[in-house]
Amino acid sequence: MEHIVQGLQPYTNYSFVLMACTVAGCRASKPSMGRTLQDAPEGIWAIPRHVVLNSTAVELYWSRPSQPNGRLTHYRLLRDGENVYTSGPHESMHMDTDLQPNTRYVYELEASTDAGSSVSSRYIIQTPVSSPEKIPAPYNVSVLGPRSVFVMWSLPGVYNSSLPLDFSVLLNAGTERPLSRSAGPHQFLLLDGLDPYTTYDIRVQACQADGCGVGEGISVQTSEAVPKALDPPELSAAGAAVIEVNWSPPHKPNGLITAYFLYRRLRGTLEELLVFIWSEGPLEFIDASDFLKPFTEYEYRVTAHNSQGSASSSWSFIRTLEAEPEDMDMPTAWPTGAYSILVNWTQPSNPNGLISQYKVLYKQQPRDPTLNSSSITALTVRGDVHQAHVFGLEPYTTYSVCVEAVNRAGSVCSPWATSWTLQASPSGLTNFSVEKREHGRALLLHWPEPALPNGVIKTYNIYSDDNLEFSGLSRQFLFRRLEPYTTYSLVLEACTEAGCTRTVPQPVTTEEAPPSSQLTPSAQHIGTNSVELYWVPPGQANGRILHYQVVVVKNDEDDTEEAKVVYTERDVQAYSFSCNVSGLKPWSKYKFQVRVSNTAGSAESPWLTVQTKQAPPSGLAAPTVSHLHGRPNELFVNWTPPFEANGALMSYRIQRDGIGFPFSFDSSVLNYTDEDLTAYTNYSYAVTACTVAGCVTSQSTTVRTLEASPAIVEPPTVSNITSHSLNASWTVPPIQNGEIVAYILQINREEVYHGKKLSVQVSNLQSHTPYALILTACTNGGCTASLPTSTLTKEAPPTSMPAPILKVTGPESVEVSWKEPDYPNGVITGYELRRDGQLIYTGMDTRYHDFMLLPSIEYSYTVMANNSQGTATSLAAVARTQPSVPSGVAPPQLQALGPLSVLVQWDAPARANGVIISYSLYTRDPTEPNMKRVIFAPHHSAFQSRSFSLTALKPYHRYEVRVEACTLLGCAASDWSSIQTQEVPPAGQSAPLLELQTDSEGMQNIFLLSWSPQPKQMANFCTMSSTGGWVKKQEDDLHFSTATYQPSIMTTSCCPTQPMSTRCGL
Repeated sequence: MEHIVQGLQPYTNYSFVLMACTVAGCRASKPSMGRTLQDAPEGIWAIPRHVVLNSTAVELYWSRPSQPNGRLTHYRLLRDGENVYTSGPHESMHMDTDLQPNTRYVYELEASTDAGSSVSSRYIIQTPVSSPEKIPAPYNVSVLGPRSVFVMWSLPGVYNSSLPLDFSVLLNAGTERPLSRSAGPHQFLLLDGLDPYTTYDIRVQACQADGCGVGEGISVQTSEAVPKALDPPELSAAGAAVIEVNWSPPHKPNGLITAYFLYRRLRGTLEELLVFIWSEGPLEFIDASDFLKPFTEYEYRVTAHNSQGSASSSWSFIRTLEAEPEDMDMPTAWPTGAYSILVNWTQPSNPNGLISQYKVLYKQQPRDPTLNSSSITALTVRGDVHQAHVFGLEPYTTYSVCVEAVNRAGSVCSPWATSWTLQASPSGLTNFSVEKREHGRALLLHWPEPALPNGVIKTYNIYSDDNLEFSGLSRQFLFRRLEPYTTYSLVLEACTEAGCTRTVPQPVTTEEAPPSSQLTPSAQHIGTNSVELYWVPPGQANGRILHYQVVVVKNDEDDTEEAKVVYTERDVQAYSFSCNVSGLKPWSKYKFQVRVSNTAGSAESPWLTVQTKQAPPSGLAAPTVSHLHGRPNELFVNWTPPFEANGALMSYRIQRDGIGFPFSFDSSVLNYTDEDLTAYTNYSYAVTACTVAGCVTSQSTTVRTLEASPAIVEPPTVSNITSHSLNASWTVPPIQNGEIVAYILQINREEVYHGKKLSVQVSNLQSHTPYALILTACTNGGCTASLPTSTLTKEAPPTSMPAPILKVTGPESVEVSWKEPDYPNGVITGYELRRDGQLIYTGMDTRYHDFMLLPSIEYSYTVMANNSQGTATSLAAVARTQPSVPSGVAPPQLQALGPLSVLVQWDAPARANGVIISYSLYTRDPTEPNMKRVIFAPHHSAFQSRSFSLTALKPYHRYEVRVEACTLLGCAASDWSSIQTQEVPPAGQSAPLLELQTDSEGMQNIFLLSWSPQPKQMANFCTMSSTGGWVKKQEDDLHFSTATYQPSIMTTSCCPTQPMSTRCGL
């Protein structure tokens, strides 16, 4: 035998088990392993990825096919249908160089196994017109934390310096989860929102108007953070006191996991215990603690630790396996009768699981103590039952009883309990041994003790025809005063304390008398028209039998008047007799009786009631068949019972066109609705009625079903298709279910034809428009529609091209969008966008962003749509670019007019990019935190002359000035220009004070020279050696003074001292 299993996966291992079953059960074979053959791969390059390095090179990345269907042998990368790279099965990237700028390339990836190759979908890449090149890797990559990295980079080696340069930082470019962060014109960027403890490949992308380029990458790993998303451990019970714990790393470990802590607690409690600390190895633990108990629920959780903290999982629970029950107490057993004991017990003190059942065992204690009796399982009850009756025991017997508690792990048996049954009536009592004495007028009766007394025998009783003739403990009795040739029915009765038992009546015959006790005859064979009777001689012949007569009467007639002898048997020597009574009616009741006669008289048996067997019915009329309104596929069949059933009708069957239905009807069902018929078709019906004895079939009735809608309508055929017309034709339905009265043709749910022809010409259609043609065929019974036939009219030149929609997105750009023509009349093959008559875009997109425009300039745009038959041009749409922030603001020219004022002059911005609405002058003192601002509106004279004098300044002081020009959209400021005001003479110095002093040795005159210093000055300490002229020098920056006395040649030394005072020695 064999079987083909389909729907399997290629190159996959499967295990097959064959199971053979009988009515008694099933048995499985050993598993057979098999692997399917290889096939071509599927799901190639499902997520294509690339990185544009520059205008002539791209990097392409791919992943393993979602369904390899075998062992991968190699990859081939195709560019525009040509092989550009072949690699092994483990490669996933290729850099394609020597490409042309501003060129569209189509890439395909081919993966191969030993069974074949498959090619991915096309992946289109457009190289930029130009792009920056020689972009260096970042020179400063600093990890600031687990979620942030600071990156700095240098300018590209090659780029267009006249165009603005924008930078972006690419993270993990080429992977399935790349990230990009824009840095604008800056050469640094703070990357935040990163994942902790994750390695990122960082590359710099530099972009200009014509395209972008990408430099080399550098890898960096973020710092660790506290773990997150730790799943609860997986638990499995390996034993009654053993639990296997497995867990997985956190979904976000955020670092190197250094340890796992495993905690356990009893379910429903809050107290937990640390049971295991993991440091290395598989993430599993087998808990075989002595504290674990069988069939008990425990909860476990795990915490993961890294250098930054820990994360805890939720609790998961498990129940330990069951163990054998323990400590089963002795049951209590009480007799409830001679044959039963009531047993009560309690659950084991330690069930160690779910008690599934209890087994009640008993054994009979032998009267001989040297003999052993094996235990017998009396009954098994559910685990929630703690009481049971044990039946079927022997009366007046001692039993030992125990209860065995069973769970899945095993069982425990209680100690044995002793009980005994009550007394019962004796059993095994035999008939008399009879000795005929005194010439038939007495009988000597003997009898043995009962085989099973079931207690203590209290008395024996002898009954003759239910009359008590003897009572006592003796086991013989002389029965006197009997009639000769008479049959006596003797019964022996033995009694205990619980009751009595009698033997079967034992007949004893004396002298001859008329027969008696003729038994009822029995029917050995019953037919439809005859009965075979069987009988035996009477129980008490009381003499010589002369003959037997069989008397019969119909059950519903009078026994005395209609009874008649149908058979006489004179051969009376046999042990049994029989006769066959014929001429009876089927399925009728009759009563039979046997009459026996001897020389002394006759006796009749009781009546035997017999019912003849069934015969096939007769007189079955043909059925009547009628239509059901609106139901052409159904007919209503009705019939009547047979004239003579000749038995119990069991079922009816229907024949349609001479073939019987596979099912039958109950005898009470007299009609049936026949469904799923073919409309407008003749059918012939006959009915079969059955009894146990057979069946009879009626004459047939023929009728035709009503008309219905056609069964199948083939879709119409389309030919001679133009841009505005087509020809439709069709065929007659293969199954009409009636006479076709009309055909209806619908195009896009609109009726275009109604009639009986088989073709029609349809005009006034739209160009290049899909149409669905449905044909409906109708009879008097209904209509049926075909499946739609889809067609497409031919193309025509497009018309009604709407003007493009212009959206000014800035001072240098306009976003142009457009819709396809109102009537494309075909497949649009491309659009041409013109700005002021100059072609700026061709392609299939309906949106174009026009850059490199001038601010506040009006531009005109038109769009042309093309198909295979012609073109359509839209009306022109006009838009003006927005004004912009001024650019090219030069630093102002500064001229010191004196110690207290400065003249400021400035030029207009190189590009105003709008209407200048104000100028602002900013003045700041480098030594002070605040700055001053002066705003000039258009009506101010300084706005017109672009010059202004700053006054109330400090002498010999440095100031910085810059100018700011503003339009409605913003402002632009120049760089700072600096200037120093002119000097002025010092003022406000007071005269010094002198105080003459002598030193401690009296060798020198010392005087104290004191004065009020200039601002920011400090006093100085000076020493002189002789009197003479004085020279004083002030050092502003060091805050000390030097005094010199010069009569002719004199030196002094000076030192800093407290402000306002200087001490000099002479």
